[in-house]
Amino acid sequence: MKQIFNNDSKGELFMATTDRRIRRTRRLLEAALLDLVDEQPYPSITIRDITDRADIGYATFFRHYDGKDDLMLQIFSHIVQDLEDWPERAGGSFFAEEGQRLFQHVADNAALYRAVLDSLAFRRKLQALLATLVQSHLDSHANEVPQPAIPLDVAAQHIISSLLGLIDWWLANERPYSVNEMAQVYDRLLIGATWHALRHENEPHS
Repeated sequence: MKQIFNNDSKGELFMATTDRRIRRTRRLLEAALLDLVDEQPYPSITIRDITDRADIGYATFFRHYDGKDDLMLQIFSHIVQDLEDWPERAGGSFFAEEGQRLFQHVADNAALYRAVLDSLAFRRKLQALLATLVQSHLDSHANEVPQPAIPLDVAAQHIISSLLGLIDWWLANERPYSVNEMAQVYDRLLIGATWHALRHENEPHS
């Protein structure tokens, strides 16, 4: 029989097939968890619930994730990446556009955000993940603030803890302000005010 693939080609084909299977499995697990969050409180969801919904073996789950929180953090990593990619086309209005997309996503997925923010244990993990991402952005602009008035890690924690608290309050109060108004709050109060504080040395109170 004529050999169609050399050994290198066979290896590449195997890797490509394996990668597709991994991506498919993870998509099914993510979709299953998101479906379940719409139906029951996040803390009550079990790994068995997720694998049964995804129609995937229980042991298979642990080849991809350490636990339920690890899976949910991966989902939020995808959400953050999507939110960050889009406003790059918006020029100077980056943070206003990012805030618009963020709060629209919260409005469209209110059950998801309520579920995860009601779980104190997961909320802490989510805050740590997002604060790390924010600090990496601040670090990338460190040359613009060579001597920040506030440590960058403190600024990152402030932005994320304020953001999660704001989302929690907005949903708990049935969204009293529009998505556009919340985007302006995000742009001016969370990002703009923090950036202003970083760039100015502390001044004594009169």
